[in-house]
Amino acid sequence: MSQGKEKILQTALQEFAEKGFDGARIDYISKMAGVNKALIYYHFKSKEELFTAVINDLFEQATSGSIELKGPSIQENLIQVMEHFIDFLHHNPYFVKIMDQSVAQDRDIFQQLHHQNFFFETVMGMYQLGVQTGECRKVDHPEDFVVSLLGAVYFYFSHHKAIRKFYGTISEEEVISIRKKTMRDMISRLVFS
Repeated sequence: MSQGKEKILQTALQEFAEKGFDGARIDYISKMAGVNKALIYYHFKSKEELFTAVINDLFEQATSGSIELKGPSIQENLIQVMEHFIDFLHHNPYFVKIMDQSVAQDRDIFQQLHHQNFFFETVMGMYQLGVQTGECRKVDHPEDFVVSLLGAVYFYFSHHKAIRKFYGTISEEEVISIRKKTMRDMISRLVFS
């Protein structure tokens, strides 16, 4: 990816996350990225296309550091994926903002995304394999089960301001460590028999 295009995406991410799709301005993105507005429209035909590209770029980042599953078991690999999801959300706060805004504004963006199901499909695949091998317990509605596990991770980040106070004065790094331990415990108790 060219430096100009990368700078446009980074600047647009911040603008869309802070102001939403309707409040974001291409003129401002151009100015802050230090590029000509024509260059933005060279790479992205419309504001909608730029918005979609920003979200696709985020999902690409989530999958690019990709998870090399090295665990000796499905349980260890599943925990590794969930910890990767926690780390990704922790290091990409704009991701949660922009996704929540997309849902709240009822934008039809999700039909245009390339990698949005990465975490769901990865966890679902592991769960299904675990059921086949007998490592995972079988549940009635595995899709809802997987969504609930991913939601347990996402909820902390999407409601960070409201939830953070429950942890007191400990550092954010300590909170992330606690979240990972909690997810390990939840996965071990809920998924594996």
